[in-house]
Amino acid sequence: MDSEDDVPQGLSPAEVYRRKKVDHYLRIVQDHVDMGRYISALKTLDIVFSLDRNNQDARDIRKAVDDILSRMLHRGKNGHSTDESFHPPATLRRNELVMIVDQDERLLKSMTDSLRKYGFMSIGASSFEEAVDTYALVRPDVAISEVNFETGPRGFDLYSWLKTNSGRDNIPFLFLATRIDRETLIAGKRFGVDDLILKPVDNDVVIASVINSLSRRKAALVQA
Repeated sequence: MDSEDDVPQGLSPAEVYRRKKVDHYLRIVQDHVDMGRYISALKTLDIVFSLDRNNQDARDIRKAVDDILSRMLHRGKNGHSTDESFHPPATLRRNELVMIVDQDERLLKSMTDSLRKYGFMSIGASSFEEAVDTYALVRPDVAISEVNFETGPRGFDLYSWLKTNSGRDNIPFLFLATRIDRETLIAGKRFGVDDLILKPVDNDVVIASVINSLSRRKAALVQA
């Protein structure tokens, strides 16, 4: 990506402006990739290509994202798969994909880093709509979502949507909440949510809950 000092001399103001827009959107793309928001990254790359169809940085990122999504889609067919940016020891490598849904971009980045550290694959979303689009592309093994979005308690909507559309997959679901009051706790128990975790989150606690939920699911499948 070009900095202002890298912009060639003699360009028209319109061309300089276009290049700055390209760099701006490429930075957004990289932020989305760091958070695991691959669906948003692809949509923003479309904007970059509309401005500069031959941009090599955008092509490289697109290939990397396509490779990541392909490994997510085909996990389980070739043994162990891990995220592209971290290669943990074989003893830590896992084959599960975790979807994180939260409006807090810092939390998405932090949780994505932690999941990769423990050998999980991860994919992120910052809204109910983005989570639905993500699920239409890849099926996660665990979903983690905040309860209350700016538009209301969409976490419960997402939980209901996933349970309705996941068929027999019965995906473990964890809630993150800034306050776990009596009403939230009762609703979570009635819905059958696997765990409710208080914010600000301790990433190690979330990882432990993810592993525990997967173990319970595996045991239930063995007994079925």
